[in-house]
Amino acid sequence: MDLFLIRHGQSIGNTVTYDMADGELTGLGRSQAEKVLHGMKDAGVTHILSSPLIRAIETAQPLARATALPIRVWTETFEVRSKGAYRGPCESEMKRMYPEIRFEDEVEPEGWYCSGDEDEEKAHGRALRILERLRREYSGEERVALFSHSGFNRRLLLAALGLEHRSGVRFLQSNGTMYWLNFSDNGVELRYIGDFDPPFGRADRHS
Repeated sequence: MDLFLIRHGQSIGNTVTYDMADGELTGLGRSQAEKVLHGMKDAGVTHILSSPLIRAIETAQPLARATALPIRVWTETFEVRSKGAYRGPCESEMKRMYPEIRFEDEVEPEGWYCSGDEDEEKAHGRALRILERLRREYSGEERVALFSHSGFNRRLLLAALGLEHRSGVRFLQSNGTMYWLNFSDNGVELRYIGDFDPPFGRADRHS
């Protein structure tokens, strides 16, 4: 399985100093989403996954529309949140706003829920569950694009590399950048692709 792990484009929440649990993309964020499309159009993606947060879904939209693939929403791929609880829009409202999405997890009638106040250990456990689910549901030649967030992406990368949640390893993640992971019987190969200014497939750095 190839996993393309993409951080969302710049959102309104990235531009304000107060807590904004979710928000739409800015103009720059939309241009970053188009760059993702340009970089991924020849990648042979077979599945598109996304966090339930709007900024991730909107970053996935251009690729979904170009490939006619649905955006499969996995609710546990939301951003790591150290502040209080957050409840997202209900499923029907989300589908009205973003007809490309398909919720693959059960959602409460009043909307999907994030309990917040998540520490490193709890976030790492969530990343491990998502990694196990990816390996269970996608194997062989599947090529999966997952649109998520810097905090969660870091935990998923640590989990994929077999590192503990206490690890001090950090990963470069500006808005709209991507890591490419190949899972095989020989282990995991990780490539940093960056923000798609280089042509697709050219790795700026391996780790």
